[in-house]
Amino acid sequence: MGSLSVESLVPMVRANTVSRPPEISDQEYLRTVLKEPPDRTEDDVERDLVQAAQALGIDVVPPTTTRPRTPHRHDAMAGADTAEVATSPGHARMRSSDSNDSASTDYAVRSSNNSPSATIERPPCSTVHKRSKTLSFSQSARHANPPMSCICCREDFVGTEHRAALRTLPCGHTYCQACLAVMINQSATDESKMPPRCCTQPIPGSLIKTVLNRDEQQAFLKAVLQYSTPWESRIFCPSTSCGVFIPPRTRVDPKHPFEVECKMCKTRVCTTCKRAAHRLGQDCPDDWELDAVLKMGEKSGWRRCYKCRMLVELNTGCTHMTCRCKAQFCYICGAVWNPPIGCPNFCDGELELERRRLEEEAREAVLEAQKLAQEEAAAREAADRVEAERRTLESVHFRQLADVQKSQMERFGKFKHEMRRIMQSRHSQKRLALTEKYKDQLEKMKERHAKTEQHLEDRQIEAEIELRSTLEQSERSVRIQLKYMEAYCNRMSHFTDSSLPAREVTQKHLEQLGQQYHIRDGMERRHQSRINVLREKQAKRMEELMERHAAEITALTDRRTEEFEDLGLESANEEEALMQKFSDRKARLLRRWRLEAEILRRGREKTEGVRYASATLPEWINDDEVDQMSDSVVEGKAS
Repeated sequence: MGSLSVESLVPMVRANTVSRPPEISDQEYLRTVLKEPPDRTEDDVERDLVQAAQALGIDVVPPTTTRPRTPHRHDAMAGADTAEVATSPGHARMRSSDSNDSASTDYAVRSSNNSPSATIERPPCSTVHKRSKTLSFSQSARHANPPMSCICCREDFVGTEHRAALRTLPCGHTYCQACLAVMINQSATDESKMPPRCCTQPIPGSLIKTVLNRDEQQAFLKAVLQYSTPWESRIFCPSTSCGVFIPPRTRVDPKHPFEVECKMCKTRVCTTCKRAAHRLGQDCPDDWELDAVLKMGEKSGWRRCYKCRMLVELNTGCTHMTCRCKAQFCYICGAVWNPPIGCPNFCDGELELERRRLEEEAREAVLEAQKLAQEEAAAREAADRVEAERRTLESVHFRQLADVQKSQMERFGKFKHEMRRIMQSRHSQKRLALTEKYKDQLEKMKERHAKTEQHLEDRQIEAEIELRSTLEQSERSVRIQLKYMEAYCNRMSHFTDSSLPAREVTQKHLEQLGQQYHIRDGMERRHQSRINVLREKQAKRMEELMERHAAEITALTDRRTEEFEDLGLESANEEEALMQKFSDRKARLLRRWRLEAEILRRGREKTEGVRYASATLPEWINDDEVDQMSDSVVEGKAS
């Protein structure tokens, strides 16, 4: 089998919401497994087989396909269930095998030797896995306090007393007592609404009892009893003035075993025809079972009692019969027995019994002959079948067909294994590429964060140096000013000029000097405090920057996790689509094999004029055996 490279299958073809894997393309399957030329499709192969089968008189019947109908929801007041999904037969179609959403062509073979039809149903379409991106816990706040209202009349109920009038059903819907009573009473008069239900869940009997009054409860229980009785067993009073339902009887009246009595008008009703009871001794004309028994009894020579109409069979003894109802009659003619003289028709019991014995022996002889003939026919059929199976096993043509099918099966398994390996390799490359992508993005992000933090730290150091320089300049100015103030107050000067007025140190000067001393003494503490404030602001800015960097890394990690989840779902969908595609291919291949075997059998029978048995299909190789075979081939190449 030719190998395929992963690079040649990288282009992805999108179909609706599910990406179609390139590994399910049919061209390579037709070339590798079926050994067909590029201009032919799988439908062409099946069409040729169908034409060959029809030429040999094989009835190839396309099966019906089913398409679901969209269910509709009935009104909640009517208490109807959700409509079931109905299916309707579709038209058998031959579709191109290259179409992504096409169904495989199914057909059934009807053979002349009652072979089973080869019909395989197409499995349902695979489910597409999707990850919800709109879920959040904030949505639960909308349903924290839902309004209490009747789902039928839409009337809102507020307050504890008003809410007590609502009834909550098992499905979670709430009804007011009036609407619920209407729905239950409707179910008592309409069988399609029984039992009363909402969302296909029946309303509990304990809840129904609290809603209905006494009369409504009795009417509801009678309706339940009537609707729970099968339709063919329901009996209604035939009287035009009554017409009530007659419940099933709990015990049978020995005097009238086939009759029931209406409790309202005391009318007796026949349980067979459901009309007025027949007179004593008269059979029901609608009792077809009784007619069949009477015909069988007449054929077997049974006699019927003239009084109770029971059938009697004579096994041994004389023809004087005494029924369990104490009636006596002749078994031969059925006449009433006369004790003094016996049979009034003077029937000869010995001759009659001898005649019946001879008839019974003749009938048993015929049955025995029929049984022997059936056994001989079955033995001949078994021998013919064994001979046909032997002929099929020894036939060169059937062995060649089996070899071809086994070769196709091996190529199919290897091709499936190769496609799975290519798909897994492609998925691994995608995961590896995604890992490298985010690894590179994370390294670049960390490098950018380190540069940003270093730049912020450098600016903070420069700001602190500038602040210290400003504080030192301020300290020098204070000390110089203090020096001149001290000299002034101490009358110290290098220049003396008698023309200038004399210096006078006042109390104000001394206070200003004291204030300057106070400024000098607290200057170091104030400068350190300003430096500490600057450092706190810088630390806060650095912390905010690092938080932003951590948030960016977290967002990148979340995006990486999300893309890996999407990639995992995409891989699962592709693997499921691939397995579904190969399952369809396997089903079509098996159907073609059956048809090929049937064509070969009918052809050999027509050519040689002898019977052949249906060929047995090769036993399919499971995936584990194919994997072991592929691994052994790889190990052999490596060695």
